[in-house]
Amino acid sequence: MALRDGRLKKGVSGPFAKLNPSISFDRKLYREDIRGSRAWARALNTAGFLDKDELAKIENGLTEIEEEIESGKFRFSDADEDIHMNVERRLQEKIGKPALKLHTGRSRNEQVVLDERLYLIARTDELREVLETLLRTLAGKAKLHLSTIIPAYTHLRHAQPVSLAHLFLAYCGALQRGKSRIGDFEKRLKVLPLGSGAVAGSSIPIDRGILLRELPFDTLSSNSIDAIATRDFIAEFEFICLGICVTLSRMSEDFIIWSSGEFGFLRLPDELCTTSSLMPQKKNPDSLELIRGKTAGVLGSLVSIITLEKGLPYTYNRDLQEDKEPLFHTADSTILSVQCMADVIGGFKVDEERINRVLDSTGGALFATDIADYLVERGVPFREAHSIVGSIVRYCSERNISLSALSIEKYRSFSDRFDKEVYGVFDYLTSVNRHDVEGGTALKRVAEAIKRLEEELGA
Repeated sequence: MALRDGRLKKGVSGPFAKLNPSISFDRKLYREDIRGSRAWARALNTAGFLDKDELAKIENGLTEIEEEIESGKFRFSDADEDIHMNVERRLQEKIGKPALKLHTGRSRNEQVVLDERLYLIARTDELREVLETLLRTLAGKAKLHLSTIIPAYTHLRHAQPVSLAHLFLAYCGALQRGKSRIGDFEKRLKVLPLGSGAVAGSSIPIDRGILLRELPFDTLSSNSIDAIATRDFIAEFEFICLGICVTLSRMSEDFIIWSSGEFGFLRLPDELCTTSSLMPQKKNPDSLELIRGKTAGVLGSLVSIITLEKGLPYTYNRDLQEDKEPLFHTADSTILSVQCMADVIGGFKVDEERINRVLDSTGGALFATDIADYLVERGVPFREAHSIVGSIVRYCSERNISLSALSIEKYRSFSDRFDKEVYGVFDYLTSVNRHDVEGGTALKRVAEAIKRLEEELGA
């Protein structure tokens, strides 16, 4: 029995026949759809619309269908439009008339929202797990490089010396916020829409509490129109994923630059690189470039769902069929990118000798702020100290002289507050440890932050 038989005389045809079906992509939701149908069948049995024998046939039939799909034996049909009707058609072929009762009091409008929410419950769990793996990998790398001093950059120019571990923990901070958003998001995700019907709520006295106990949700939707119409939970998931991917993209940019011949701060593992089809010397950071590139698609998915929904009247409209492919792309791309970044972090080697050579080549400019602070400690107002040190840096730069090589007499020509103690400023470890505030790069503070991170991940 085709869905159209009652109301419409003719089947779909022409270009619409190709535009209409969604089974090519929403078949991905077969587990969720079957899970929801099992719960609905049990609720129908409790409400008296299915007897025990009919319930058993439906449950057994659904199990067999799931096995058929997983084994690749299931025959999907465009004529049945979507995963809901494909499963229902096959169930009817298997068990006959009891299958026709399964949709009693239920609408595809609520089925699709249920399936998407179930899908996201599983994918958010997976995303949380891979994020924790990445965070552990970063924590391990941070411990290894606690005392590795690097030049930090602003505007991609030398700024101040910091612990390399401090930078790794900066990545962790952004990723932890993404993980935290997942936990907060689940409060709005785990709202059960089943029982909302097509728009007005189910037309039969179904016990939604049974459905809530059968399925992994925390609360029931409170308004049937809202339950069917909303896709803001998809937009929220895609925003969370975008935030994570933007962080991964920025990390990728750091590592691409740092692994270049001009920087040489780190060496990427061969198994995460490719070579050129023409130039045999190339070792290209394609894993990182692809992570960076995937971010564009995740951004597009967020824009897509918001644009899709903004002009729709309440409640369901067929436009919403277009919400799934971007959602699947976002989930797959984000999880895969996080996994790949964990491999990158775990596999790269830091070239400390190269970093030290770069530090030595800066002419002491990384200590400019330390020199200004030195003057402040001797009573010079900071803005005046800033100007004095800026003049000293310009003088040394024009003459290709290191700040540490400048004579004390020359320092005193800029300010009489200088004495020989100024040369004590020119030590990277001292400079790093001067930033001894909560959240600063002093090694003691960074070690404490690593410990807190490990405790959180252990918990």
